[in-house]
Amino acid sequence: MRHTKLIYLLLTPILLSFNTCSEETSADLSSTEIQWKNLLEGTDITKNWQPASNSKGNRTKSIGERWSLTNGVLELKRKEVAEGSGGSIETTTAYYDFELQFEFKIEFDSNSGIKYRQLHATGFEYQIIDDANYHDNKVSHRTAELYEIQEEETPRIVKKHGDWNTGKIIAKGNSLEHWLNDQKVFKLEIGSEDWKARYDKSKYHKAGISDYGSHTGFIHIQDHSDTGITFRKMLIRKL
Repeated sequence: MRHTKLIYLLLTPILLSFNTCSEETSADLSSTEIQWKNLLEGTDITKNWQPASNSKGNRTKSIGERWSLTNGVLELKRKEVAEGSGGSIETTTAYYDFELQFEFKIEFDSNSGIKYRQLHATGFEYQIIDDANYHDNKVSHRTAELYEIQEEETPRIVKKHGDWNTGKIIAKGNSLEHWLNDQKVFKLEIGSEDWKARYDKSKYHKAGISDYGSHTGFIHIQDHSDTGITFRKMLIRKL
């Protein structure tokens, strides 16, 4: 009996220490999980999304009827298959430095994109398009490129229309990364000589937009009026 008590006394500090570590680990995990925000949570699309403002800063009163959020899936149906209006939408929270992860599938002959660091729909854009069928096949206008600016550094792995792709955007300071299907498409440094050369050739430079991509802005999903697109597992965190 005395041996049993002795063993218990010797083990007690170790057990207490283990329990404390477990609690600290759980707390750390909870903090890490809180950093991520699910942009497709619930069924109320207006919780995290609003109609996007146009180039004049105006926005409609409500999100178009062709948009829906069901069971964590955000969908914009093409006007040929659904009644009502569409229109671009954007988050209700603005971001500058962030990581955005998502899955998407584009419909046949559709064109969309995710804009960020934007003001009134002008800013950086993660292009999403039906590469194989859409009439615009300029390299910097293809899926996962930085629209008008950056082309892939290595060949992209892009799945055909109607199939799910994974995407990721990392924007931190002057560094931008676009990912597609677990492959980094490019990493670009804003302000570098390469950046300046690319920007000077773009339509944004020709239009005299000197503050291009410099804003803390809403995450903006584009409707080109010919767009059919679906998203799921869209998570964001500030960096």
